[in-house]
Amino acid sequence: MIVLLIAGGLFVTLLLAAATTATLVDNAETERRMVESADLDSASRPRLFDRLDERLQKTRRGQALIALLAGSGLSTWSPSMLLSGSAAGAVTVGAVVLPLYGWATAGLATVLVVVGVRSWLDRRRKQRVERFVAQLPELARLLANGASAGLAVRRSLELAADEIAEPAASEVAQVSAEMALGRSLRDALAGLNERLPSRELNVLVQTLTIQGRTGGALVTALSGIGATLEERRRLRREVVTATVGAQFSGYTVIFLGFGAVLMMNAFSPGVMDVMITNLAGQVVLLVAIGLFAIGYVVVRRIAKVEV
Repeated sequence: MIVLLIAGGLFVTLLLAAATTATLVDNAETERRMVESADLDSASRPRLFDRLDERLQKTRRGQALIALLAGSGLSTWSPSMLLSGSAAGAVTVGAVVLPLYGWATAGLATVLVVVGVRSWLDRRRKQRVERFVAQLPELARLLANGASAGLAVRRSLELAADEIAEPAASEVAQVSAEMALGRSLRDALAGLNERLPSRELNVLVQTLTIQGRTGGALVTALSGIGATLEERRRLRREVVTATVGAQFSGYTVIFLGFGAVLMMNAFSPGVMDVMITNLAGQVVLLVAIGLFAIGYVVVRRIAKVEV
């Protein structure tokens, strides 16, 4: 009997040793992949842009731009290269428009290029956030299943990253990888919430952070959050369907304003330059811009419904 107990103890010890070894190997592989990925990204860019990226990371706006790129699914893009490319594109468009429509329209076209790049990034991140929010109920259920099975939060995140689709898979995998490198759960989830800001994700992040710090019924909390997020997703879909017409009207107001400027220059090239240098023209432009801005804001306010 004693021999059987000793043999059983040795067998359990071997299993624990094998599991520990597998975990250490998995952590080492994760760290190696992250280091190789960082090396490849830095090797593919000139060193000048690497130095500029390092300086941008030390500024608040640079950090916001990096978070915007990561949230847009463009984490491998260099922020300094994006800024340089946007500036070069804006100057090029302005140089092309200048001899055709004058200084005023060229300046407007330059501003539109910069605003267009920012709007494209914001739109891309918003779409990615919406897809991620749609996956949150499933992610909460996967984490609840992992917690009910007795797994740690980090291990549950790893399993969820393998089971769920994009974009949640890559974001959850990044959180798990950051924790494997020694970052705390709170900081890793805060980075996720910065990349993909949303009210629903903030609720899940706060729940995991509080439960990880104080303990409690994590399975019950995650199950309740999953059901609540599912109901919010259905309500959000209904709201978007009901307000899509008003949102389209808001964009139409902006396009009408820019279209009017282009048609005026097409029929009378250089008329915008004349209006800018004339007091009456300046007054008319200010009033027109103010009316278009007010119309756009009013339509957006009407169409904006907090869920």
